[in-house]
Amino acid sequence: MKKSILMLVITTILTIQGYGQNQCDIRDHYEDFISIEKATYNENDYLIKRVIETKGKSCFSQLVNNNTVFIDYLLTNFSSNANYQSLLNQTDSMDLRNSYFEDLKRDSMFNSVMTEFVSKTIEKKAEKDTLAMDDLLNIAVKYFSILRVTDEGHYAGKVCVGLNDIKKTEIDRKPFVEAFCFSSILKHYQSEEFSMYEEFVKSIKELYKVNLGIDKDEKLLRAQGAMFLLMRNNENLKKMLKAEYERQKDIMPFLLTEE
Repeated sequence: MKKSILMLVITTILTIQGYGQNQCDIRDHYEDFISIEKATYNENDYLIKRVIETKGKSCFSQLVNNNTVFIDYLLTNFSSNANYQSLLNQTDSMDLRNSYFEDLKRDSMFNSVMTEFVSKTIEKKAEKDTLAMDDLLNIAVKYFSILRVTDEGHYAGKVCVGLNDIKKTEIDRKPFVEAFCFSSILKHYQSEEFSMYEEFVKSIKELYKVNLGIDKDEKLLRAQGAMFLLMRNNENLKKMLKAEYERQKDIMPFLLTEE
């Protein structure tokens, strides 16, 4: 009798836990970890959208709090900006907030990305994609951008969430791979363990060893291509990506293979 009661209790607990996980709809909780506000700079208004740590406890709170830069990348690059001007015209901060989140809950692209993220990590309903290191490096190198060639012939480079060469080189976008690569590079941009800034600077210095052109536009294009290849063969970048994946693999929606 006691054994039967014990089995019933365990079954009930598992059922409740399973039900809770199945009800983990992150779309209903965007307001818990996304903030929006209007700011002014040089007399021009603009919107600031950020992913912040959630203080509440939910099925996705750990996922969000361990991946704020990752999710911020998804918000920046895979949500619609069609309503930007109408939001900017809002004069009341509460009206701005309400309008923004109403639109975000209807944003099919962002909702698709976020529900897939949860499905492959928290809920484990969907199978994770398999990715080779070559595929990871192909995306990672695109964040080391040569933006322009100065009048003095110097290369101006930058690592940026918005100013990168992903859109110009990738027909099929991979949101989670992009977010992982960018957040990992940013985390270790000036870290003691892996300084991506130093690797970037060393690669830029390598560019000066070859005359890449007289015309500035042609020189810029060749320099960017050369930068991709230099970073593609950068062992420190590869080690960093491997190490960061090992740290985060349980909450990443893809599997990294050794090939």
